[in-house]
This record gives sequence, C-alpha cells and structure tokens, in this order.
Amino acid sequence: MKWSKNIVILFGVFMLFGCVKSIPEKALNIIKGVSEHLSEIPNAVTIEGKTYHNGFYDSLFPINFTYDTARIKVGSNYFRRVNYEKFNFVKFSNDGTVIDILYCAEEQWEQAHSYYADRDNFLYYCKVGRDNIYQDSVILIIQDITHEMFDKLMVFSNENGYDPYNPNKNIMTHRLPFPNNDESPELIFYRESNDGYFTSFKGNKFYIINNKLLLVYFYDYGYGKYEELVAVDVPDELGHYFIEIFTKSLKNSQ
Repeated sequence: MKWSKNIVILFGVFMLFGCVKSIPEKALNIIKGVSEHLSEIPNAVTIEGKTYHNGFYDSLFPINFTYDTARIKVGSNYFRRVNYEKFNFVKFSNDGTVIDILYCAEEQWEQAHSYYADRDNFLYYCKVGRDNIYQDSVILIIQDITHEMFDKLMVFSNENGYDPYNPNKNIMTHRLPFPNNDESPELIFYRESNDGYFTSFKGNKFYIINNKLLLVYFYDYGYGKYEELVAVDVPDELGHYFIEIFTKSLKNSQ
C-alpha cells in the first residue's frame, strides 16, 4: 500500500500518547486500528489504598521516564510505579499495550495538571531534517513564540492531516517532487516541558517550499517507481508566521 511507511511512522509516534480522554479524534481512530487494548484502559485505579487518575497531561506524551520492573495487578490490569520524585505516578502496563498512559495520585492530580498546563513550564523546538544513516536531524530552539499561534498550527494539522481510518475527502492536497533534505528539510514543531518528561505531538511534519509552509499529508513512494510529497497548504497568515519565526531562530543559532 502506498501509505504503509506513513502508517509505520504514525504507529511509532502514537505509542507516546498518554491521556485517552484528550487524544485527537484522528489519532484515536488510528490507535483503535492498531491496539486491541484501548477499551481495557480505566480512567482511575486504586493501588494499596491510594487512588490514581489519568488525564492530567491533556494531549501531551510522556517521555524519558523509567519504571519499576515489578508489575502490580489490579483486577485484570497491570501497573508499574514511575521513578519520579516530584509526583506520585503509575503507568498502565498490560502486555501488548502500544501506548504509554500515566496516572497521578489523586491528592497531587490538580498540582500536576496545573504544572503541565502552564505554558511557562515549556520550551519550544523545531526538529530540522529527517534522520537517516548519513546525517542526523538538528534540534532548533524556537524563541519568542506566541502560544496561540502554535495551538492554531496544531489544530490545523489535526484537522487536515491524513487519517487512514476516517479520510476527509474535502481536504485540498497537491503533489510535489520529493524535497531535497539539504535544500528544504522536513520540519517538526513541538514543545517540551522544562523537566524533560512530556512533549507535544511530533507527528505533524512541514516543509517550506517557495516561501510557503506545507503540511505533509503523506509521502507517496510509488511502489518503488517514484517518490512524491502529498501536501496541504497552511493558511498564509499562519504559515508566514512560522516561516518568519523559524528563519529568525535559525539565524540566532548560527
């Protein structure tokens, strides 16, 4: 299938989803297609007399955590304690689960939710280039970004990105030759918490081509016969904002 590589990439990214209640519909459709365990995930669990709830980090993804090796059985589910001094977390740990889901102790839930909802506790980045055997991508710090503009870009991307389980036929796409990674590198805008443990979605990919920001719809590898980029135009005002802030950040890094 021509989008098989795209699905593999999405599958790996969606393993990072944390809060079932806040997963965008497009992502939820894909997860349902690859995980038979989604319906088994509880919103709360009681372990050794203490209640834990998920949902405290909205649509962010947990990263860099380490977990106890011992599993705790609660009913038909298993959990592991999270090695983190700031908050009391546990992780949903059923065999075969493809997404990381964390729970916070009830008495700390509001504090944790407030911390990860506060944009001042985050830094913004852009991953520049596609990793391959010849070169690594570059992580660029994006300075002085407007939070509302970042959110608008994410909303646009979620509404206009490729969803193999619920395709939107009204999305206007066009095809281009596959971009040269040196001349027009792939860009991924994201934010990461200052403690280094939560990140925003990294599945939305962009290119700047002819002074226009394009959202990757999918890569068409043409059954090995050709390679094309299928893309969606980002609205001009939004696109130009990110082109300018990317260009400024790139200059400041040099």
